[in-house]
Amino acid sequence: MDYILGVDGGGSTCRAAIATADGRLLGRGKAGSANIYSDPTQSLSSILHAAKEACEDAGLTEDALQHTFAVLGLAGANAHNDPVGLAENLPFAAVQVVSDSLIALEGAHGSEDGVIGILGTGSNFMARKGEKHYYLGGWGFHCGDQGSGAKMGERALEEALLAHDGLRKLCPLTEHILRQFDDDPRKLSEFARTAKPKDFGEFMPIILIYAKQQSSLALDIVEEGTTYVASALRLLSDDGKLPIALLGGLSHAYDAFLPPDLKQFIVPAKNDALRGALAMAERENALNT
Repeated sequence: MDYILGVDGGGSTCRAAIATADGRLLGRGKAGSANIYSDPTQSLSSILHAAKEACEDAGLTEDALQHTFAVLGLAGANAHNDPVGLAENLPFAAVQVVSDSLIALEGAHGSEDGVIGILGTGSNFMARKGEKHYYLGGWGFHCGDQGSGAKMGERALEEALLAHDGLRKLCPLTEHILRQFDDDPRKLSEFARTAKPKDFGEFMPIILIYAKQQSSLALDIVEEGTTYVASALRLLSDDGKLPIALLGGLSHAYDAFLPPDLKQFIVPAKNDALRGALAMAERENALNT
């Protein structure tokens, strides 16, 4: 194909980059959530919007997408039953759908062995050991995503309602959350009824603020998430035998909470997930030529 496109579709943000067939970057675009498992319709809309914006940034018309090989790294792709079928509704000449963890691994470690933890609205982990890839987590908000902003945000809202009902003592974190809903539990409950994972995740900055102030509930929530994340990283890295890269909006927060013996194996990512998607697109496009 004349062009290649990489997409990094996460639970909160979708980023796209278009390049020449030999990998020369031309333009970038950005849109909203692109979790293909929790909201397939929104995911496709975000991918298309970001791709069109990348074309505009590159000075190309939208017709360029019809001459483009695209690699879409999407949150929830590992759990959706037919991600490729959904992607056929997009205007690309050819498309490959993979998990967002795979493009992140490619970006972070290149072709070398290593482990990644993607920690943001959702959570998932992946390792490359020789020719094999190992996945852990990424099963979506309802039955997975432990240690994620969405899960921890939901837990904080649950605790606020329990405190309102008198089953927990009010604390600075729950008081803060209740004030956001005018101290009306019905408003909080109505919010939670229709909230998406990214909506719950928006409470994570508040949790971290109170955790830094040593608020016991905030610390409990973060420590519970940290225990899960540390267990996943230990398992995939064979107790630190492989380098670990932390990615996503919560990666720096976890830097502060993970145990010291595990932090010594954390390395900076070589590139981000979007660059990983472009590298995969360049390689696959060349193979198909």
